[in-house]
Amino acid sequence: MKFLPFSYIFLDDIIKIENNSFPNPWTKEMFLSSAKNSSVLFNVLILNKTIIGYYIIVLVKDEMEILNIAVNQQFRNKSFGKSILFDILNIANTKKIKYVFLEARESNKIALKLYKNFGFNEIGIRKKYYKTENALMLKLCL
Repeated sequence: MKFLPFSYIFLDDIIKIENNSFPNPWTKEMFLSSAKNSSVLFNVLILNKTIIGYYIIVLVKDEMEILNIAVNQQFRNKSFGKSILFDILNIANTKKIKYVFLEARESNKIALKLYKNFGFNEIGIRKKYYKTENALMLKLCL
């Protein structure tokens, strides 16, 4: 298992994972725009040449925002989400990040449990952030 920086060769698989993960998935253009942004870190988790998942984070001074995390449907509930979050937090520690932020669907109980197990706390709600659903705003102090 290893994390690699985003490459265009991964894009089709990333789009498939994204479309199977979210009711309002990111578009190809959104991924490509993120990959070009110098403040963004876009990494892909690979196991035996198979894309397991990916994450996109943005770093600004001493803060980090997790923009997107997804795990391939056939590899869920096997601790790969934890591996992704560990990698993100290792980067945060290396970069001396003080705060990590993210939004998650109110209904995404599995993700919310994972984030809370890592020490994230709810700090607010974004009404209808996902068109028909609220987002819970979470923060982790490092």
